[in-house]
Amino acid sequence: MINNNIMKLNTLYYAFVSFTFLSVSCSENLDEKSTENPVTEVLVADPLHGLRAVNLNEHELDIQIYIPEKYFDDEDGYPRFIQPIVTHNLGEAKWEITLPGKSRWHLVIEENVDDSTTIKDELDRLKSFEFFSYNIVEQTDSSLVYTKSLNMENTTLDSLEMVKNAYYHFLCKRKINGFNLTFKSAEMKDFRKPTVDQMLTGAKFAF
Repeated sequence: MINNNIMKLNTLYYAFVSFTFLSVSCSENLDEKSTENPVTEVLVADPLHGLRAVNLNEHELDIQIYIPEKYFDDEDGYPRFIQPIVTHNLGEAKWEITLPGKSRWHLVIEENVDDSTTIKDELDRLKSFEFFSYNIVEQTDSSLVYTKSLNMENTTLDSLEMVKNAYYHFLCKRKINGFNLTFKSAEMKDFRKPTVDQMLTGAKFAF
């Protein structure tokens, strides 16, 4: 009788040890799997953050373009959008967009008869201006970002000052709602990189 009880106790003991071992092994395997396959959440910045869409229908152009989201408080204390200034002559294939209080924003849109002109054509045109030096910052099949500065022989600035005083410009070609359009920064003005980045984003996401 005593031997039977001892055997039962031994059986229960080994069963308990085996169960504990299996539980620990399973737990370790789960920990290893969770370590091998961690869930990573990638945050992507919204390229249109701080911009809003503006309709150009009333200016003979059936597109919407993004501009900086600027507000003012009206006489009742309600926030109102600052409206852009769109310069366009009736029947002309050119639009210029500026913003009150933001003198460095000056976007030009030109409608082309067809889409035969390319970014390479624009590069060739820039090379024809000998007084300025142009450096390509970013180039794709449909857009171009470049810096413009005086040629070394036309200025007394040293090379470091030339880099510091370089101004940015951009050009972007899009076909939207049947219009062959060229978006670009105003050539007679000079811009810093953040402004050019905003204008280029507005052009790339126009619809």
